[in-house]
Amino acid sequence: MDLNLLSPNVSQQISSVEQLQVELLMLYGDSFDIGEGKHYTSLTRRGLKRLIKDMRHIQQHMQSLTSTYLIDAGGQTVLAVGHKYDHQATLGGASRASY
Repeated sequence: MDLNLLSPNVSQQISSVEQLQVELLMLYGDSFDIGEGKHYTSLTRRGLKRLIKDMRHIQQHMQSLTSTYLIDAGGQTVLAVGHKYDHQATLGGASRASY
């Protein structure tokens, strides 16, 4: 998620952990218009429940990620996603994969 920050001082204060918090607030928080095109966003109980549900879903699928691969074009377009075969010989330094 690309966020435009108001000033360089603000961006210097945001560490990688804080950046994640900002993104989670933007995704799961409730936003209220406070005038002049500005919004106040906070995580409500409902948003927290959605976040926890999504995190449980991610936890259930984390082990399968170790055998999954993705091929993209320039980080913009996903060309293929599949599962790597384990215990197979490699060809030219790359493991065989199913599509």
